[in-house]
Amino acid sequence: MTIGRPKNRKRTKGAITFRKDGRKSPWMYRYWVGDKRKTGYASTRAIAEDKLNRALVLSADGMLSDNDLTFDEWSKLWLSSRRDIRDKTLNQYRSNLARASGYFGSKKLSKLTPSHLEAMYATLLDTGLSPTTVRQVHVNIGTCLRSAFRKGLIFRDIPSLAEAPSARKRKPIVLSRVEWKSLLDVSAKSSSGLIVEFVLKTGMRINVEALGTTWTQIDFARREVTVGNSKTKAGEYRVIPLDNGLISRLQSLHKIHLSKQLESGYKWNQTNLIFCTSAGNRQSYTNLQKRLLEPMLVEAGVPRLSWHHLRHNCGSYLLSENVPITMVSKILGHANPAITMSVYAHELPEDSEQVRTAMAKIG
Repeated sequence: MTIGRPKNRKRTKGAITFRKDGRKSPWMYRYWVGDKRKTGYASTRAIAEDKLNRALVLSADGMLSDNDLTFDEWSKLWLSSRRDIRDKTLNQYRSNLARASGYFGSKKLSKLTPSHLEAMYATLLDTGLSPTTVRQVHVNIGTCLRSAFRKGLIFRDIPSLAEAPSARKRKPIVLSRVEWKSLLDVSAKSSSGLIVEFVLKTGMRINVEALGTTWTQIDFARREVTVGNSKTKAGEYRVIPLDNGLISRLQSLHKIHLSKQLESGYKWNQTNLIFCTSAGNRQSYTNLQKRLLEPMLVEAGVPRLSWHHLRHNCGSYLLSENVPITMVSKILGHANPAITMSVYAHELPEDSEQVRTAMAKIG
């Protein structure tokens, strides 16, 4: 039963009482937040006074809420309000927040501390989860709880105070020139393999960008493609130059598509996608990974790669060919060259003699 403050009762500055029942924390302090009375306990009167004073200040500043939800209640409420993120990301949030609820779901937000999060991280690591996975749990919990912090449901940014394991940086797989050619040769054997060369040479993100590209985004005369939707604002509507070999393969596929559309009365591939199924529908990148890319990698004799690895190889190769980092940044759709530098710094050549030559010109 919720204890309410009588309407005819004036708001007090709180009260401290001593309980004579031999409890470990005999000092009890009480205060009001809105129409709800809050109660806390302390081992000494001095500690009780300190906690009460802090609570009164937070309450006066509007940093305490009279609706003290549990973590489980808040996380479900927060998830139901998220209309701005993709289904895949939302499912990741659901999974990780449900995992956290198994540890402190019944804990009131006001009682949640950084130590609760740290204890969970330690247990997750002990169960065999990688530091990278546990770090992602921390990130998702942080996004959820910071929303509660901004709404005044908690008065501390708890996740920022908790120590979480650092994600392990995986060493990227960079193909050699021979491996590049081998993979391109295999992809050239069929029209369905064109997607591999396209991602490898444009650096597009597979799902949002490459598989959503339509024929209207290709400018055959200027030999370039304009990206449509992207994962980031910086990635949208960027223009990527295309080499003659890729343009030639795209032109051949375009003729095939035009023929199929004409035969079907323009009912086939109505969205005009470059990379579509035989029925003219959008491709699934997970199916392409298993049924197309992985068999091609085996045939080409190159290491196992993901679609994102192909994007990374595009950036690495361009930098190894001394393409300016500002241009590589634009092609990959990074917000600024600093992001490109942080990811591809290992690919930038170091030439001490070039430094000496440049300095010698000054004198």
